[in-house]
Amino acid sequence: MTRPHVYCLGTVVLDRIVEVDRLPGPDDKVFVKAKREGPGGPARNAAAALAAWGETVSLASVVGDDPIGMKLLARLDDESIGSEAIDVLPDLETAATLIMVDDAGERAIVIEPVPDAVLAKIGRSLKPAAGDAVVANFFHVEALASTFDRARQAGAFAVLDLELPELLRWGWDAAFRAAASADVVITNSQVVRAFAEREGLVSASAEDVARSLASRLRPAGGRVCVTLGAAGVVAREGDALMRVAALPVKPRDTTGAGDRFMAGLVRALLDGAMFDVALRRAVAAAGLLLSGDPHDWGDAERAARSLTLVTLGEAVG
Repeated sequence: MTRPHVYCLGTVVLDRIVEVDRLPGPDDKVFVKAKREGPGGPARNAAAALAAWGETVSLASVVGDDPIGMKLLARLDDESIGSEAIDVLPDLETAATLIMVDDAGERAIVIEPVPDAVLAKIGRSLKPAAGDAVVANFFHVEALASTFDRARQAGAFAVLDLELPELLRWGWDAAFRAAASADVVITNSQVVRAFAEREGLVSASAEDVARSLASRLRPAGGRVCVTLGAAGVVAREGDALMRVAALPVKPRDTTGAGDRFMAGLVRALLDGAMFDVALRRAVAAAGLLLSGDPHDWGDAERAARSLTLVTLGEAVG
């Protein structure tokens, strides 16, 4: 039986990763222990995981007609990620991102922004079919809403990855509108902290704020996931709130963990899993990535059986 096609939308960038003993503070200096580079960006990271698990996946993005852009396209071919929906623009300098990772696996990221007019081109020619999945980070309000509308009208399901600093770039009202056009919304602890400041909830626990945020986001499909790192995931399906504990691992590098959670959730839903099962599998996939140990989708399915889901009651508001 032919598997559905997964389209991952967003910027593809060159990640320049440097390893340090500790993340530097203000007016601080640290030595680089090691460095490496490779393709990155949330959409690309999710696409790479899905392709490695055997899914048919394409990346919808933009790159420049420059050495970095050509290098990124070549790597996509090597990873069996379709590039037919990537626009190559002659006057664009392909973006790069600097990621600092410390000995505890924590990171700091410096992002090179892509112009709004360039972002607006992403996904404009996409034609998903019934049963397909369209996965996107919050890259551009109008382009995202248009693509999600086309996807859902065609019978595909749409997943939004809502992160900082894109949320601050476009604003909370735009974020809530974008969330409403998706079937599933995924967000994280950074957004939880920003939401706590916005709503005056700075004295509340992270879980309580996550529950409030999960209730406030209203995707058309009624499903929300709020990842909280080592504290697991708070999620909502319809009016039901639930929590899944994180897989107990010692992180070697947290880069891409949220993207792997998203990929795991999409893969599980494409397999026909119920939402609670898909949540556990997504958490397990992210945890195995954090561990740094070799693994495949079967390992994620097995690890997910050890994870417990707790019901938290009903969403409010």
